[in-house]
Amino acid sequence: MAEETLGLKVDRKDGERIRKALVEAGAFDRSRKICADASHIFLPVMEIDEILAAKLGRIGHFERALISFREEEKIISPEDLLGFRPSFEVVGDIAMIEDRDAERVAAALMSTSKSIKTVIAPVSDVEGEYRTRRFRHVAGEDRTVTLHRENGLRYRVDLEGAYFTPRLGTERQRIACLVSSGDVVLDMFAGVGPFSLLLAKKGAEVIAIDKNPVAVKYLRENALLNRINNIEILEGDAAEIARRYETRADHVIMNLPHSASAFLIPAMRAAKPRGIVHYYCIAPEEDLYRDEALIRRAADEIGLKAEVLYKDTVRSYAPHRYNVVIDFRVEKT
Repeated sequence: MAEETLGLKVDRKDGERIRKALVEAGAFDRSRKICADASHIFLPVMEIDEILAAKLGRIGHFERALISFREEEKIISPEDLLGFRPSFEVVGDIAMIEDRDAERVAAALMSTSKSIKTVIAPVSDVEGEYRTRRFRHVAGEDRTVTLHRENGLRYRVDLEGAYFTPRLGTERQRIACLVSSGDVVLDMFAGVGPFSLLLAKKGAEVIAIDKNPVAVKYLRENALLNRINNIEILEGDAAEIARRYETRADHVIMNLPHSASAFLIPAMRAAKPRGIVHYYCIAPEEDLYRDEALIRRAADEIGLKAEVLYKDTVRSYAPHRYNVVIDFRVEKT
């Protein structure tokens, strides 16, 4: 009889969304097989902390349980070769790894995954006016351009020319569930289009803005690639361009986590009465939602009210620091 290990008992309707969230958080146990009965999915997991447990609870109902999972057919993993679990993200066929012990990690990834063609390591944090990172080539083909698939769409991206992370896939799908066909969406920092194109595909009228000409170039290419034409793509400063759309937007996307607070006032002015702003920031573990005070202060400054509707951690960003989302409704008189 198989040994009982930690698992989650999840309602079938919530199973795939919770599985994706576990994978993004690195908490899904790939060594064991998912099993199910008529009404529930049983997901094998590693240990999960309380922050992740709270996040999963907002996605769907689950219970922790000891379950007899069957083992997956043994496949050599990078962890088997290295003796530790490497930290990496995969965008298209490019793996982005930490610079420490990079050559060993790259060799392990490429020998255990046929889909990874290139391995790169960042040599800078997100920096500069255009929010980009610099990388060094570690293994495989020497390039930073790839084609990434997410939520039924394809995105061509240059990882050195425009910031992109796959770890917001579940969050982008959450926003898509809140947006209706015909809604006007202002995406103030659109990048290569992962929010904009997903929402336009759902039938929203999207105004996508970015200051980075490389990001705008790929955003235009990606709109054509996915045959999406209900989108207006604008290159320039988000605060300036947002003035043209005052009181137009049902939803405003503010995915600029290091400096979105500087754009709160134009975002609020762009929102319709009772329009919703989706605001992203980086915050310390001990004060995750400290930016609520900034939001209310900005609203008071221009005589508006901001009602917080939803707040959550989107992903771990660094030790004891998280990427956080705060959704708030703008009340106008």
